[in-house]
Amino acid sequence: MVLYPIEGLYKVGVFLHQRLSRPKKLPCFVISIGNITTGGTGKTEYVLKVANMLLHRKICILTRGYKGKYENRMAIVNKDMEDAGDEALMIANRCSFPIIVGKNRKKTAQFAIDEFGADTVILDDGFQYYGLYYDLNILLINGTNPFGNYHLLPCGILREPISGIKRADVIIVTKKPPDKTLIEKIREYNKKSPIFEAYYEPENLIDDSGNIYPLSILSGKKVFAVSGIGDPFSFEETLKELGSYVFPMKFPDHHFFRKKDIKKIKEKAKDFDIIVSTLKDKQRLKGRVQCLFLVVSLKIKNEEEFAKLLP
Repeated sequence: MVLYPIEGLYKVGVFLHQRLSRPKKLPCFVISIGNITTGGTGKTEYVLKVANMLLHRKICILTRGYKGKYENRMAIVNKDMEDAGDEALMIANRCSFPIIVGKNRKKTAQFAIDEFGADTVILDDGFQYYGLYYDLNILLINGTNPFGNYHLLPCGILREPISGIKRADVIIVTKKPPDKTLIEKIREYNKKSPIFEAYYEPENLIDDSGNIYPLSILSGKKVFAVSGIGDPFSFEETLKELGSYVFPMKFPDHHFFRKKDIKKIKEKAKDFDIIVSTLKDKQRLKGRVQCLFLVVSLKIKNEEEFAKLLP
């Protein structure tokens, strides 16, 4: 395959990046939440979940701000910063914790300590950031497609060799219960870290103004499902389980919806009863399409045991 040499170079780059990094130990508790593949595990939901389990701590959330204006700088995110990146804005609209955006996590973490007196920082998508020492390194694995074809980018979906599982202090299998084969594969590289199972439970639907609608309005409806996320399959399956007939329109993860995209969505959705999208896409659609957004809550099995691992 023509991309194999590029995969080899990518693997060398990952190896050198890991070896040359010098993790910095901070005077606060550092939690990383990330994955070993590209997208599809719902990292942001887990960041919010863990943050809300630590209300007794002084928390700051650190996010890279992928494709946002401040990715290569640093900023404190508020609900009106539409150019901060979709994930950063999604977090800002759903919690009251200080959120600091920027690719340099050493810098943003130190700022969180100095500016907000943080005793706990949570890194959104931190598994491949090797510049900080993690007191708790949480790895998310998508149970519906754990490792793809076991190849690294660009030949597969792995962001680093699967052996990276060994760095995880906690492993959470998302979206589908882990089967025996997946457990065995995890244990091949990580013998001791606890494995938890988690899933999403749909709650309701909201519009751009925050008005709430019951899930029952989807039953029997022809739904035009618009998404630009890492794992659109789970979103679409949830809509089907709610009794709707789903016709999907998929865009790449973090897709910036341009005028031509909005026009295309409106044209193709004419014959459907309702347009439904995700909360993550809400930040990028910016009210340009009349639709509802699916709200889900995250459930972790044996949550009491998971909570014991937190500070």
